[in-house]
Amino acid sequence: MKHLLICLLFSYLIACSPGKQDTTSAWPTFGHDVTQNKFSALASINTTNVTQLREVWRYEDTTEGGGVYFNPVMMKNRVVGLMPSNKLVALNAITGKLLWEFFPDSSEIPNWSKGMTYHPGNPDRIFLISGGTLYAINAENGTVITNFGKNGRVDFYEGLEVPDSMRTRIPVSSNAPGVVYNNELFIVGCKVPDELPSTPGDIRAFNINTGKLEWVFHVIPKPGEFGADTWGDNARLRNGGANCWAGMALDEKRGIVFVPTASPSFDFYGADRPGQNLFANCILALNAKTGKRIWHFQTTHHDLWDRDNGSPPNLVTVTRDGKETDAVALVTKMGYLFLFDRETGNPLYDINEVPVDTVSKMPGEKPWPTQPVPVNPPFARQGYEEKFFGRSSEWIRAEIEKNKYKTGIYEPPSMEGSIILPTAHGGANWGGASVNPETNTLFVNATDIPWILKITDLKKIRAGNELNPEILFRTYCSSCHGADKKGTGLGPDLTTRAKNYKDEQLVSILQKGAPPMPSFRFLSGEQIAAIISYLKETVVQQSFETANIPENNEPYGFNGYSFYLDPEGHPAIDPPFGTLTAIDLNTGNIVWQVPLGEDPQFKKMGIPNSGMFNRGGSIATAGGLIFIGATGDNMFRAFDQKTGKALWEYQLPGMASSIPSTYAVDGKQYVVVSVNGKQENNFKGGYIAFAIP
Repeated sequence: MKHLLICLLFSYLIACSPGKQDTTSAWPTFGHDVTQNKFSALASINTTNVTQLREVWRYEDTTEGGGVYFNPVMMKNRVVGLMPSNKLVALNAITGKLLWEFFPDSSEIPNWSKGMTYHPGNPDRIFLISGGTLYAINAENGTVITNFGKNGRVDFYEGLEVPDSMRTRIPVSSNAPGVVYNNELFIVGCKVPDELPSTPGDIRAFNINTGKLEWVFHVIPKPGEFGADTWGDNARLRNGGANCWAGMALDEKRGIVFVPTASPSFDFYGADRPGQNLFANCILALNAKTGKRIWHFQTTHHDLWDRDNGSPPNLVTVTRDGKETDAVALVTKMGYLFLFDRETGNPLYDINEVPVDTVSKMPGEKPWPTQPVPVNPPFARQGYEEKFFGRSSEWIRAEIEKNKYKTGIYEPPSMEGSIILPTAHGGANWGGASVNPETNTLFVNATDIPWILKITDLKKIRAGNELNPEILFRTYCSSCHGADKKGTGLGPDLTTRAKNYKDEQLVSILQKGAPPMPSFRFLSGEQIAAIISYLKETVVQQSFETANIPENNEPYGFNGYSFYLDPEGHPAIDPPFGTLTAIDLNTGNIVWQVPLGEDPQFKKMGIPNSGMFNRGGSIATAGGLIFIGATGDNMFRAFDQKTGKALWEYQLPGMASSIPSTYAVDGKQYVVVSVNGKQENNFKGGYIAFAIP
């Protein structure tokens, strides 16, 4: 008995010590933990009883609904999440009742935040980036920790070398949480503009107690630094991007932080950034204490297609050639799974440098001659091939012939246009992969819809006289928000939401973009006024020429994130349009692949299991389940890890564009997911929790 009491006391002290947390019953940070495997050892809800799952509470925003992409965390019986209105809330994990709320200082439109960093200590603290500010918040009561930075706040431009005069032109924030290393450093990436002007999205580390900047890694190297010769002259002044917006993983034992980076700015035209462009589109292994580069691998050279590494990496241990190796896995928009030795960066699946098309019609453009392709099977279709055309094949063939569209994977963008697959939406995207380390199986959701990509001449658009509000909306907005303004899987319903914003707020959104929406700062003030008048169904007399819209002198832009659709408005490709795939990490082979989501229009046509566009991610549990929302049919589902069979589904009031979480209180397991607001369902956006009664 004495020995048992000592063990229990020791376990309690370990659980309560700073830096230690009850990871079995809690969901302590983004993606569950710094491995980013999104795996829970809880098994009370399992393949035998998941059909009994019921909604037990929901917490809804108090303002007009919008998007929420937040992966909620649970520690000490508190669920903490960010609301569509941009306030942070702590909820009772059993009842969903509000415990406290925190309002960031910024009155800007909410950023596209996927999570925050929870760190246990004295007191437990939350690191949250909102607008251009990094906050340290007391997790127990929602107040700022005053000895961090200036009254709990750090200027998030710190260390980015952005002149004060450029801050309104270069909005900087973060839509992915950082990681805490050694109870000392908060390491974080940032979100910077995809178009120019922009700034290099350098990786930074801040002291968790004082907020002091401790180190900076230059993702666009300075002259004399490794990789500087892969850019043109004055690259850090001229170009931007190469930032980490996906989230990062941390090997605490080795002191290595693994950072996926995005494409350079501007994404689709690179004549002003000749070369390979390191460290854009890389997986970076950095010394967590110093920020020094250990190794890197670039997954797309001289990116012209917005093929960011938008998924957080996974830290796994695999068996290859008869021995166990600690590895880092990365799923990509290209539908590829890369796997590297954590210490050396040596690929564990062979990678070939494949020759690609280098003939560009864009002035000065010099595409890179090869691209890396792993030999293990891709989990998304590669290239827009005729065998995928399906029911619209005759129309598609005629369109390709008439417009002289190219249809390869790495065709250089042009003003004539090309049809690409996979696209900037994936393959995989920001939801990334979940992993069951007990079976060494990785689960990844993917979108499988082609995209029409055209480079546009911004000089002509700026000089244009098109002021018809409906034409402008259909040209620049309807592909994401729908011709009826009621939203799609890509963009929210604007029918009432836009009317609640001030004109200046809408100007800011159109000017700066609201990720994943790009900036439309190339439009004239009159054109922006026309779009606002169409959104608000009123006459906007003011021209916004002088309303702080930065001038964009870049010669070229792109046509927006536009899926390639057939005459009926459906994806111009055979189903499935979205998939969920299980991959054996030891071999790289696909175990199973099933459609993810079901388009009701296709179901009415007698085409079931169509799959859908999806944005969000999955979690895996020791109960043999995969939980995922992510689909445009607004379903929340549980799949069997062994077979891919859907075992349970629940109709949500909006789309779950997020990663769910699971936790237990007093032995009872819960699953919680954030849900976007949806006007037609009178749901303002928030969190919904499930349990077995």
